Amino acid sequence: MNKVSVDQRASEPSNRPALMRNRRAVLLLRGAQRFMLIASILVPFFAHYGQDIQEIFWFESFYALPVLLMEVPSGYLADRYGRVAVLRAGAVLWSLSWLLLLSVDDFTGLMVFELLGGIATALLSGADLALLFDTERELAQREAERPNRAVRKLFVIGMVAEGAASLSATVLLFNGGINLVITTQTGCGLLVFLASLFLYEPTRSRQPNIARHGEFQKLCNVLGALWRQSVFMRRLLGALCSWRVVNVLAIWLMQRVWVELELGQVHFGWIWCLLQVVGAVTGHVAHDAERLIGPSRVIYLIAALALAGLLMLGASDLALALIGSVLLFAARGFFSVLFMDAMNHRIESEYRATINSLLGFGFRLGFVVSAGLLGWIFAEFGLWITVFFLTTMTLTLCLTLMLPLANALSAQSAPDSRS
Repeated sequence: MNKVSVDQRASEPSNRPALMRNRRAVLLLRGAQRFMLIASILVPFFAHYGQDIQEIFWFESFYALPVLLMEVPSGYLADRYGRVAVLRAGAVLWSLSWLLLLSVDDFTGLMVFELLGGIATALLSGADLALLFDTERELAQREAERPNRAVRKLFVIGMVAEGAASLSATVLLFNGGINLVITTQTGCGLLVFLASLFLYEPTRSRQPNIARHGEFQKLCNVLGALWRQSVFMRRLLGALCSWRVVNVLAIWLMQRVWVELELGQVHFGWIWCLLQVVGAVTGHVAHDAERLIGPSRVIYLIAALALAGLLMLGASDLALALIGSVLLFAARGFFSVLFMDAMNHRIESEYRATINSLLGFGFRLGFVVSAGLLGWIFAEFGLWITVFFLTTMTLTLCLTLMLPLANALSAQSAPDSRS
């Protein structure tokens, strides 16, 4: 691939202010998108439009469909035509979906809202990380000591936004009702569009003269080479798809465990906010932990936190369940930052958005299959057997993916997992 030299980049100092602005704009875009007020009040939100639980499942399934189908094409479009163009298209659709909600009053309108939101989510997913990662990399080439912390920054801002939204939703709901929540959420949607207007496409290696068929073939070759590179790389790819599935399923289950153990729903908002803060803090210190105890021990720590958290969830004790919830979010913070960072340091800029979208596709596909299986187990055998089954799934992933990855890193002479 053609590379842009450091000297070439250094000879273009005029774009440094745009790169610095990029950092703020991408983080604002991610924060505004993740500030989802309705996430913690999903049932009363849809009840406002006269929809019951069965219809809520229809809506969420319909929303997941365009996200799943558009995940990989959106990454390819971002790599071929530019991350900024795709992010702006996603921001327009995201804003339109929330503006539409202000006038929606029936089932069909809600379906259109979910469709627009699903397509927008797919367009925004992957391209924001690719854009920020390349922005940080270009800045780092001018400032040699500057580490690339794009993954950490996006993860932390997303967790903080989700935590703040869970508290804000409760306050808005009690003081102004669901209409105030929807109006505020629409304002956040417009903020996503506003942030997209300040984005700048950094310099990256591209081959604009290559034919589309040839480009697709080259992408397939890159993906094949990535898969065949080593057993370590295959396990890393597998972990990035499958470990996130069990982590999200555990997070879904924990609220059901809280209900079973009679935690008052009035406490859900602030507890959920604190858990998001826990994830944000562990994500923020993940690289420090990696330097302090080494990458292999961090992987052991992630596996231990997740297994201990699930065991505590299944202990039929509220205090232990809450501690287990904290451990699961802590594991999520460490894993999300370190593993995504390790992958992005191993892939070329030219296909970064596509590969990140492929990882998102693998996660979503795995989640659809696993969630269906877990739902059947819950219906047939109850909550505690479901928790036990998820614990068994997590243990299996630890033995087949996480521990071999840790052992491989221990065997390497270089301590840096990205070397």
